[in-house]
Amino acid sequence: MSLSRVTTKEGHGFCPTGEMLGSRPLFAVLPGVPILNAFNILSELLSNLDEPLYATVMGERVMGAKDAWLAKYTLDAARAIVMSLTESLETSHEGEAGAV
Repeated sequence: MSLSRVTTKEGHGFCPTGEMLGSRPLFAVLPGVPILNAFNILSELLSNLDEPLYATVMGERVMGAKDAWLAKYTLDAARAIVMSLTESLETSHEGEAGAV
């Protein structure tokens, strides 16, 4: 499998809008982003959580509700990227298995 051909898949959203709008996601992963670019963005998102979480665990700061919501939305975005890439890799693998 050539990773250069693997890109993000459409349809993985995060930040539901609530029942009024049918719980549709406000944000979504765009299809067609190369896998390595998506992994770089994923790494940057998760890196942004490292310092505040570490400082909280070490008792150097208190994580308030604002920080917790920021962490939640960051993790939701990261999860959407992982789900999109997982689907793309599975689809790519299935295509190769069928071609053999």
